[in-house]
Amino acid sequence: MKSLVRGQKSKLSDLALGDSFAAAINLVLPSGGSLEVSCFGLDATDRLSDDRYFIFFNQRKSPEGAITAAGAGQGALETFNIDLARLPTTIKKLVFTATIDGTATMAQVQSGWLRLLQGGSVAVEFPLVGSDYSGEKAIILGEIYLKDVWRLAAVGQGFNGGLSALLKHFGGEEVTSAATPPPVAPVPPASPPPLPTAAPVSLKKLTLEKQGERRTLSLVKSGGSQAIHINLNWDRVVKRSLFGGSNGADLDLGCLFELRDGSKGAVQALGGNFGSKTHPPFIHLDKDDRSGVSTDGENLFIHRPDLIQRVMVFAFIYEGTANFSTVNGRLTLREADGRETLIRLNSPDPRSTFCAICLIEATGGRVEVAKEERYFTGHPDADQFYKFGFTWSKGSK
Repeated sequence: MKSLVRGQKSKLSDLALGDSFAAAINLVLPSGGSLEVSCFGLDATDRLSDDRYFIFFNQRKSPEGAITAAGAGQGALETFNIDLARLPTTIKKLVFTATIDGTATMAQVQSGWLRLLQGGSVAVEFPLVGSDYSGEKAIILGEIYLKDVWRLAAVGQGFNGGLSALLKHFGGEEVTSAATPPPVAPVPPASPPPLPTAAPVSLKKLTLEKQGERRTLSLVKSGGSQAIHINLNWDRVVKRSLFGGSNGADLDLGCLFELRDGSKGAVQALGGNFGSKTHPPFIHLDKDDRSGVSTDGENLFIHRPDLIQRVMVFAFIYEGTANFSTVNGRLTLREADGRETLIRLNSPDPRSTFCAICLIEATGGRVEVAKEERYFTGHPDADQFYKFGFTWSKGSK
């Protein structure tokens, strides 16, 4: 693996990279906000002349699939699958950026990297540290650009604005609140039609703000890899011991489920019930992040949403903090078509260590998700409220 420093450039061919590879990005931010990673596909003038090549949380792939956001995993906040051969000739540069939504700045980033991978192996890494920055809210991490051949530039440039300012910097336009347009004078018939312009982009995530708010999920295709991906993440709050050492908050993601055939159960790290990808209930938990240092949190996958009757998704504090008020918990639900729904735990109960975050339910021929954010003293109380009817005993990990 080759390592680059800020300002260094290299031909992709010198890194043993072909036209098809992956770009993985990771940043570790202890607290004060959440990180968003994006890719801008620019033209020869470094402008976003076609907004369909702005790949971010509301738009997960370009029209022909040359740039696809694959999501978090294997230590990365986001991984982009790139196929340069499929890009239109108008796209001359791919710019990878990271922005903070919250009070934190890039100076608080503990560590990070941009990696290009070929066949799952890291070909090159550009490491990043917060000490290189101050009050910036964004970083332009790196660029893949065409200059006779495709090349990589390790940029690492801080940017004072957030995602909206980056979009404007590259010539894009953000959707703003609707206003009454001024009257437009009629155009004489002989005048040529105006040139088409790029459509504005909405940077607002679909968020369920209030308890009971719901939306219908898109079931593109039953079975296979068309899973619903549920991610739980939280701020890396660290408690230090008088005897040395420290531990972060240990939040567990899990669910209680009922399938359409009447079978019921739980998927959670407590008791080692991680579920299954290939057998009933076709729900599985990827890991138990006991240290709180995994940047992609914990992830729950519902591989056969067509088989579920209801799934109550919860977070449970196992150790490391007394309640949810200090961890800024947030859950992101991603559908097979790339749409994301954000649910923040913004009304924490300081007396409780168990939160029923959302309910995914089959109703009237469709599947809906509703924000719950109901707090309980533990699993039995939540079960009694949602009437799954389990018998509970003390478990451990």
